Amino acid sequence: MTRQQSNRKKPRIPYHGKVDLFFSGRSYVKCSAQNLSLIGMWVLGCLDQEEGNQCDIEFHDAAASNRPLRMKGEVIRVDEEGIALLFLNLNVRTYTDLEAFIHEQGGPLMEENEFLAGLPA
Repeated sequence: MTRQQSNRKKPRIPYHGKVDLFFSGRSYVKCSAQNLSLIGMWVLGCLDQEEGNQCDIEFHDAAASNRPLRMKGEVIRVDEEGIALLFLNLNVRTYTDLEAFIHEQGGPLMEENEFLAGLPA
């Protein structure tokens, strides 16, 4: 385990699915994601984006379910290969859908009470 992995708040799983990112004035279709967690993800490319930019995210792999998995994100890091996105404003329904999606991909699940305790009253 690397130091960066040990300092993460939530574990990430390897995820090599495709996502669409819709920033103000620019869209990226079928971007290659590299990892995923309950709070964010890392995506190859999109190097012209800056920290603080927000986007809408749509997961391609989730389309097989009853409805597509969509959420908002914010760029929190840009490096020479891609961008790190933090998921924003996750409500209980979106969080539950994301949790199920991660489980389908073989990843760990967060305890429900841990998530619910973090929601504003």
